[in-house]
Amino acid sequence: MDFFLAASLFFGGVFSFIVLSNFLSVYKTHKLTEVVTEQVITFLAITSYSFAEALIMKYDALRDAGTSEEELEKIVQSDRILYEIWKKSIVTKAFPSYPQKHIKLLPTFDWDGALRPLDDIYYNKPQSKD
Repeated sequence: MDFFLAASLFFGGVFSFIVLSNFLSVYKTHKLTEVVTEQVITFLAITSYSFAEALIMKYDALRDAGTSEEELEKIVQSDRILYEIWKKSIVTKAFPSYPQKHIKLLPTFDWDGALRPLDDIYYNKPQSKD
């Protein structure tokens, strides 16, 4: 009887360890994925805000230099195309670079909110900071 009790306690402990370690591994992986994704989104938001400030300065400098509104609109259109390409490349390259087991755990987030400063410049009328 002692052998069966010892064997059942041993195998029960092994089974408990396997279940608990797998649960903790999934939990840690989920937390890591959340933190990394949050940092990527924060980085994108800061980058888009800084880039938006640089674009406002660029358009103000072009206006001050006497660039016609027609030429300025062409420059804004070309910048808008580059922005759309940049945004699509981030989306298509950010997720495949995650490890396969982490992709399923990616939280959803607001791309539009992270890139709103640039959207305001390209899809609303560019305004100076006067």
